[in-house]
Amino acid sequence: MTATISPDDNPPTLPAAGTLYGLPELAEALAAATRLEEKHGAMIERLEAAILKQSQDAAESARRAGFGKLDAQNAGTKMGVKARNDVRKISDDDRWAILRQLDAMASGLSASEALWASPIVALARMGLGSDKRTNHIAQLSGAGPAELRTAAALAAATLDRVLGASVASLLDRTPVKQRMVSPQELAERLIGDDVRQARAAIAAVKQAHQRALNADREFASGRRNATARIASALAERDAAKNAGAAVEAG
Repeated sequence: MTATISPDDNPPTLPAAGTLYGLPELAEALAAATRLEEKHGAMIERLEAAILKQSQDAAESARRAGFGKLDAQNAGTKMGVKARNDVRKISDDDRWAILRQLDAMASGLSASEALWASPIVALARMGLGSDKRTNHIAQLSGAGPAELRTAAALAAATLDRVLGASVASLLDRTPVKQRMVSPQELAERLIGDDVRQARAAIAAVKQAHQRALNADREFASGRRNATARIASALAERDAAKNAGAAVEAG
């Protein structure tokens, strides 16, 4: 009999292909994203200053030519609109070169985000394919609840993540009522801090990209986007809360 997949079956969702970054690489990615955001912000500031100067010069020129205050202001406003269109076109390539780099960095973290999803997920990959984990699984495969509890305590005491991953894997196969140790608690003890740091760094890279994109849109339109600013602030608050602690770029 041939197995078939019906249209109603939902296959497992996998992250896009990418690289799994450890904490050092994530810290480097955050530092790079921070530098790119700052570079983009400095560019926007220079462009805004150039636009403002042209607008002010036009208004001053109109006043010197004898135009009234309101007409002079209108002349400055019109020049500001024209200057913004001109400056935006001239700077498009440079601004978007930075935004593309930030987008690539944020998008490239999808695999890392999935594999740092929680302590239990992160612990599960420790020692995969290694002789050490294979041996632990073989030695403990017939262990009872008390023996697994002892192995879990040893893993936590020695911070042995491969042993912890082996125990958690076996606990996951054990009926919940028969477990004398929570695999989630074991994972939290062994790798919880790392997971929070990793997730904070990933979120911070994505936020740097979003802030730069919001700033660029405001520059292009010449109007502040209150909705985007609020959404960005809320996302940053939620990310800091979920991660437990923020990671700062070094």
